[in-house]
Amino acid sequence: MPSQSQEINIDINSNEDSSSISEPKDDRNQEVKYVATENVGSSVPAGLSSDQKLAFALRDFLGPSSMVPSDDTPSPSITEQKLPYIDEILDADLANSDEELKTCLETEEVLNNAACRLRRWRAASRKLRRPRIIDNLCSSKECGSGSGKAFSGGHTDLADRLRSLAAAGGMSASAGELMSLAPPPPAATAPSSPGCLLTPTLADQSSAEYFGSSPECCIDVIGSKVTNSSGTPVPPPGPRYKLATEGTLRICSFQHTRTVVDKILAAKFFRRWESHVLCLLDDHIVSKTPCGQMERPLTYNCMQEVYCISRWDPARKYCLRIVMPHGSLLLQANDAYTRDQWYYSIVWRRNMLRYRNILTKTVRKELVVKELKNMVDFVMTTPLQDESVTRTPLSLLTNLLSENKDSPDWEEWAETTTSVAAPLLAERGVNGELCALLARLCRRRPRSAPLPALAPPVRRVLTRNVDFGKAPHARQFVRDYISALSAHNSGPSLVRRFVEVTHGNRATCPHPRAAPNLAAVVLAAIDDHYRNYTTPHQCDDTEYDVLCFADILEHMCEYEDWLAIVGGVLQPVPIRASAMACPRVAFRLGNVLNALSRDQRCSVHSCVASARAARPCPPSWLRAAAPSEPILSLPHAKLCQVWGDMVQALLNCCCKRKSFLQSMSKQLPDFMIVALTEHPAALEALCLMLEWEVASGEQTQLEIIAALQGTELGKQYYTDLCERQKTLQRLQAHGGPKRLALPVRATDEDVAALLEAGALGNLECLSLAFTSVTSACAHHLIKLPSLRYLNLWATKFGDSGVQLIAEHLPRLQVLNLCETPVSDKGIEALSGLSSLRRINLNSTKLSAEAFDTLRQRLPQLQEYDVRYTEAW
Repeated sequence: MPSQSQEINIDINSNEDSSSISEPKDDRNQEVKYVATENVGSSVPAGLSSDQKLAFALRDFLGPSSMVPSDDTPSPSITEQKLPYIDEILDADLANSDEELKTCLETEEVLNNAACRLRRWRAASRKLRRPRIIDNLCSSKECGSGSGKAFSGGHTDLADRLRSLAAAGGMSASAGELMSLAPPPPAATAPSSPGCLLTPTLADQSSAEYFGSSPECCIDVIGSKVTNSSGTPVPPPGPRYKLATEGTLRICSFQHTRTVVDKILAAKFFRRWESHVLCLLDDHIVSKTPCGQMERPLTYNCMQEVYCISRWDPARKYCLRIVMPHGSLLLQANDAYTRDQWYYSIVWRRNMLRYRNILTKTVRKELVVKELKNMVDFVMTTPLQDESVTRTPLSLLTNLLSENKDSPDWEEWAETTTSVAAPLLAERGVNGELCALLARLCRRRPRSAPLPALAPPVRRVLTRNVDFGKAPHARQFVRDYISALSAHNSGPSLVRRFVEVTHGNRATCPHPRAAPNLAAVVLAAIDDHYRNYTTPHQCDDTEYDVLCFADILEHMCEYEDWLAIVGGVLQPVPIRASAMACPRVAFRLGNVLNALSRDQRCSVHSCVASARAARPCPPSWLRAAAPSEPILSLPHAKLCQVWGDMVQALLNCCCKRKSFLQSMSKQLPDFMIVALTEHPAALEALCLMLEWEVASGEQTQLEIIAALQGTELGKQYYTDLCERQKTLQRLQAHGGPKRLALPVRATDEDVAALLEAGALGNLECLSLAFTSVTSACAHHLIKLPSLRYLNLWATKFGDSGVQLIAEHLPRLQVLNLCETPVSDKGIEALSGLSSLRRINLNSTKLSAEAFDTLRQRLPQLQEYDVRYTEAW
């Protein structure tokens, strides 16, 4: 309050108070008199004009000493933790106390006095016609002489201060303590929402964690000290709401000021309520029955304040107050949730209209950037969860980026805008047009693009996109982002880190769409780059832009769960011959093929060969890397090693070696070339071709023998083959018993020793029932060419052994697999035994579908036992 020695003669005209002091019209131009005394001279700086001195007097009239926070005064952050509801009693037990009731009445009186002073101050500022001076003085960092404590906020923030004082009043604070509270910092977006104060919390992932330790891209774009690692604000804890568009509410309109409304609410008369079906549109609120108090639409621009009223009357609760220049409007809901939903919806519409007008009509870029940040903070902290909440701010951001795209400073403007909107891009999915604009930014300025801000939307596209055919801009955005990563000095490490973060730190990637989408982006980039290349290939510097995508394929093979996906995508070969003719790309593809061939899973290493491995078009990887006519441009030694590793993996795959060698008979020259490098897989394959008579013709056999004898290791393989052939011939020549049964304790070693010691070339019936033999003894059973009957009842003979028997014992007529662990995979292989007449599949894992298939392929089958199976 001003001191008694000050004399202030000011014309204060207030439309709200009938007792306002007014001067005659003839004295409008009368000079305002300001008399400063010693008490004021210490606080008013020297050299000010009369208007500035008058502004200082108005500041003192409002009581600046009460606005300066003291050491004993609780901070605004503490008081604002409570729900900022006007007229609310936080604790019913405390409200029943007479002493605390007296304190609340005293607080209410203080608030009414403060509101009255606020009206008079606004009237005086309008009289001065100098609101800028008042604002500058009210936002000064010093209040009073010798005071080093700072405060911020002007008369536009006093409404929020009153709410804070009311919340503190519920905490039984005295009037002196309430008036000594410092005003809160100026709100950059909307007034404080009921029940929550917007404070930043921890975000999901920071840019530094996403990019590792890159000096180029790990700079935090927020730049301010925040409590979390990325500075991203999040909605406050509590319920979430859908954006209200239509609903039935009761309304009551008062053509009075706020203070009068408080008095009317305290009284219990003169209340006329009407029920209306209100619709929230983009720029105004309209009633479906325009009559009475809602005869005209209520625009958002005319709303001065919107806030909630809590329990002012037991019969009239759950109300929402809208303050307008000429009165107030009360909206009453049926419950607190509906009231809060309408509150947040109205605040959302009001602020979005304001941001739309500012961002689309303002020319000053610094003001646009400031308001854009305010909009991002508001969007990130609203408890609304609706499609419009995502679509509207992203549409405004898209409009900002699409304006003046042909201007020379568009890239710089796009960088600034994207950096400011980083929290919004991290939490909301970007649309197609925005993806195209962000991709354009990455293409034009790859080394200066705000990559940490673009990382979350790229990851969202990879993990949630279903079809790139319907979203071509999204694929282009991911492609250009990866190219921008590789353009930095530490590009290879950034690309590896990008793949690592996309997969996640778990053993299995939690996003099933991430690997297929990333592989699709890589293959599309490689295909587009080498589409118009001609042969012979000539390397140039432009290939460095696409090598990062080949590196991504190689990095994806480091993860076990992604290796099967990469193998499935690469079969049949989806890469152009011009791309494989590039030595740089071929080197990386060779590493991918090595990873596929080393994996023990059949679904992975079988991807290097298609159903017809030797077909020319589309080629398999065995055909593309064939040493005789290679499509993959690798050095000869490297090419032979890769091809031999693929053959070795396929030879040991599901024990189908004979059928695989038969399908690869046309690629016999490739086997010979690789055998000359002493690769074990090629030498073994040539020996098996001779042993199983896969290679027909004397001339072909002589060529295979010459290739085997061309190296020392080949000679050893051929010597072992001759020994096996002599044993087989001796078994077939000497004859032997026709029936044989092994004891119960027999094992695989016993079967091997028995068959190697005696002449069993004439053995037709062999019983291994109730023994401990497994599928490993199948390699010895196939050496019995005359076998007709085989009993494997209650053994551990599995699918791999059954497949090997079905491939090498075509004369088998009776087979007993009762109580064995065979399944459909092994039983379906028996369809190749055309001589099979009787089979026992009792108590196996046979399914009805597999049994129907077996019966269709073996029409000569006479007896079968399928009890205790699904086919029974």
